[in-house]
Amino acid sequence: MGAPSEARFVDGRQLVTPWGVRPSGVVYRNLDVDGYYQAALQRGQATVMSNGALLQDTMPFHGRAAKSSFYVNDPSIRIKGRTLDELIAWGNPAEGRWDNLPMEPERYERLLARVRGALSDARDLYVVDAISGRTPASRLQVRVISTRPASALFARNIFIEPTAAELRDFEPGWVILHAPEVEAAPDDGTNSAAFIISHVGDGVTIIGGTAYHGQIKKSIFCVQNFRLPLEGVLTMHAGASEGDGGASALHAGLSGTGKTTLSNTGYPVADDQIVVEIHGPADMVVSNMEGGQYAKTEHLRADKEPETFYAIGYGTTAENIAVDAAGNPDYDDVSVSNNGRVGYPLAYVDSAKESGVTVAPRNITFLTADGFGVLPPVARLTVEGGKYHFAAGFTSKMPGTEDGVVEPKPTFSAFFGKPFMPLKPSWYMDLLAELVQVHGTQIWLVNTGWLGPLKAGRKRVDITVSKAIINAVRDERIDLSPDNFWYHPTFKLHVPKVVPGVASAMLDPRHAWDDEVAYAQTANRLATIFHEKMSAMPGIPPEVLAAGPHPQA
Repeated sequence: MGAPSEARFVDGRQLVTPWGVRPSGVVYRNLDVDGYYQAALQRGQATVMSNGALLQDTMPFHGRAAKSSFYVNDPSIRIKGRTLDELIAWGNPAEGRWDNLPMEPERYERLLARVRGALSDARDLYVVDAISGRTPASRLQVRVISTRPASALFARNIFIEPTAAELRDFEPGWVILHAPEVEAAPDDGTNSAAFIISHVGDGVTIIGGTAYHGQIKKSIFCVQNFRLPLEGVLTMHAGASEGDGGASALHAGLSGTGKTTLSNTGYPVADDQIVVEIHGPADMVVSNMEGGQYAKTEHLRADKEPETFYAIGYGTTAENIAVDAAGNPDYDDVSVSNNGRVGYPLAYVDSAKESGVTVAPRNITFLTADGFGVLPPVARLTVEGGKYHFAAGFTSKMPGTEDGVVEPKPTFSAFFGKPFMPLKPSWYMDLLAELVQVHGTQIWLVNTGWLGPLKAGRKRVDITVSKAIINAVRDERIDLSPDNFWYHPTFKLHVPKVVPGVASAMLDPRHAWDDEVAYAQTANRLATIFHEKMSAMPGIPPEVLAAGPHPQA
């Protein structure tokens, strides 16, 4: 009996040779989960946890190599008639700006040759053809070529799986050449052994020196954040959820602010990377770029984060999680890393909205983890205040999310994702302002960090409290009348007195301090940091700057 007429068998070598890879081993395309598990275990690259997840240690990088991400600065490239210098907000290490670093084409070519050589010499190669973006406007076909089966499984989980028909005619719009075993030398100018370099003219990203899976995910996010705003489509480092009544909300924030967990409230649509087509069809203004979730596991508990806890199982990739001899995970043990991670398809979350799309957001929550302990758990922003906090992107870097960060550190990251937003700021700010204007979206600041002075035993805002806040904001259950708000003059925030499901005393951050003078001094200190940082940022209109924090006399 012959093969089904719709079947199409492809020589795997044809999938990699257009990118300069001449494989000496077998090339596997879009394996099933069993295939990836068997290959990873046989090569000694992973173990299986008692819950069935495929676990690897990504040492020495347990987080992003934040100072080693580059774009090839080729002067000959023109996109929509503009040079890269006109489009990209280049970083400058001499000024402490490590995002969007430029790399000379010659250095890139040397590293590209070494990556191609490693892929060509590999015993086996694993090709994953997948999709980023769920709508015609956002769709990008992605090919990942890796030497590591666990990394290929991660890509299979995190991106959108194509249908059989899509796979037959698959032509990648972007290719990732993934060779973690290739390390950069000191004279390569990559600031570490790791490197993540994207060439927007050729549609290629090369990754070497790090097996941390987040680099695969974020590299495509950066590409989407480059290409889509140029087409008038807003992209955000944010999740989205939908409530029982059909209202949607966006949840923007950096790693460590609870974005995944809080996006899983209600009916999760996306947890990290979203597309907002401001003038798109009414039922699909917001869409998920991805097909999976990449969640932190530090202190993970079934009663507080059931969506993530119960999603971990056979088919899930896991990184940097402490286990005992029997493979039982201890999510409170951060001896391996504070940044333990799991990656699984969104289908593993029972409450997730299968379509990955929803209506225009009535509310946006900007998530921040305040290490000073002075910001309220929730506050309403004016339109100008929303622009201010979007441009500021304040949070505290959490241990483990970036290599070398060992304690909470106040930081500013424009648009709550500056490392992933390569274009100049006006592209993102103008599109957010257009979203608010077109859809009347309200903006809120939500502190998922700490309350009270920095001392031993201080705890973060409980995740169940933050979930109650997110639900109340999204489902419009907070009384918006002036009587339900008090004004914080230092931070220029309108703080609600009553939020359903939250103790009223917790809504006022001053109640977490025994010393009112100490609170005022610390609030002024943070406001001063805000004011100095934002005053030095080019392109911030005076009316936006005036809407932000300012120390009180």
